[in-house]
Amino acid sequence: MRLRRASLPRLITAVLSTVLLAAGLTACAAAARPAAATSPARAAATGTASAAATSTASASVLGNRVGPGWILAEYTSARSGGGGSGPVELYLISPAGAKYQLARWPNFLTAPVLVAWSPDGQQALFRDSPGRGIELLTLATGHVSTFALPGGVSPIGFIPPGGLAIVASSGDSLAQYNLSGALARQLGNSTGGALYTPSGLEFVTGARDGLNLVGNLGTLISQLAIPDSRINSCTPVRWWSSGTVLASCEPPGNGVTQLWLVPVGGARPEALTPLRTGLRDLGDLDAWQLSSGLYLQSAGPCGVLQIFKQAASGSISLVTVPYTMGDNHVLSALGSRLLIEAPTGCMASNSLLWFDPANGAGQWLFRVPGSAIGITAAVPFYSRENGNL
Repeated sequence: MRLRRASLPRLITAVLSTVLLAAGLTACAAAARPAAATSPARAAATGTASAAATSTASASVLGNRVGPGWILAEYTSARSGGGGSGPVELYLISPAGAKYQLARWPNFLTAPVLVAWSPDGQQALFRDSPGRGIELLTLATGHVSTFALPGGVSPIGFIPPGGLAIVASSGDSLAQYNLSGALARQLGNSTGGALYTPSGLEFVTGARDGLNLVGNLGTLISQLAIPDSRINSCTPVRWWSSGTVLASCEPPGNGVTQLWLVPVGGARPEALTPLRTGLRDLGDLDAWQLSSGLYLQSAGPCGVLQIFKQAASGSISLVTVPYTMGDNHVLSALGSRLLIEAPTGCMASNSLLWFDPANGAGQWLFRVPGSAIGITAAVPFYSRENGNL
């Protein structure tokens, strides 16, 4: 996504769906209410429809300062363990941790679910939890427009550079829709997501023998074969550099995914991670090159997500994030830090923090007690470090 995590492999999609479902069926005693410099306006939803409002300070921030390192996050104070419903609040969070409440809905069971953030930082895309409804929120004004997508069609995210259309999937097919929900064009078949170039003129998607580079009219530009990968197993994760895609593929006869660097110009792909035995690392899903080393998002036992540091030899060491339950979902990176969503209680409470793996320092954005659900969705600002471009 960014097109919002549509670029992760099917394995991680399944894992995250399980985690989010668990969070939706449990709940959390709220983290301390974030303080903002102003008192944001609020508007409550009626039934399953939503309404939202922003503060003047938030509108000013959105217009002038939002960029890499900023986050949109939905937070609920509903209690975990099925203990009842609670409101959902939408926050804009700065890299330094300042929070601006943008919207509020009275019941997390019927509130829309955050899907994506537009490349210009001005709009957010939500999916109505009860059905096929889509909501488009203009963050600076609180204006909400709604439309519906056909049955079986799931929104992935906005198309860059201006976010004037969205891409959605239905089974293995991709399509582009305008912001009123009308079908603009079919984009062809895909085995894994749609990773757009910054211009929005092309996208990379999964294909039978690796990846395909496709024009935004759905025309095949080039096939990017990835050696030693199982048929229909490759997924573009994000842009590693301006001309190279990070992809996750399964080797033949081995379901433990491996990461590849794939030049879209046609040069031979290079393996970023070696073949694993699956004893510790059950599949490499994403990676970030920080000043302190190469860090991997990997699948772990029992459906959890783990962070490993990979040495030059390809060997790995587990990175432990203090005060979390060991299920660490990396959303993005900024400078020397990783943005992590992780449960901090045994009842699937979800917290959000920046973490520096070099020195173990953390900055809590939401530290949620085990009695509350906490973060139900978090989307970093559109950047290469979280698969947006």
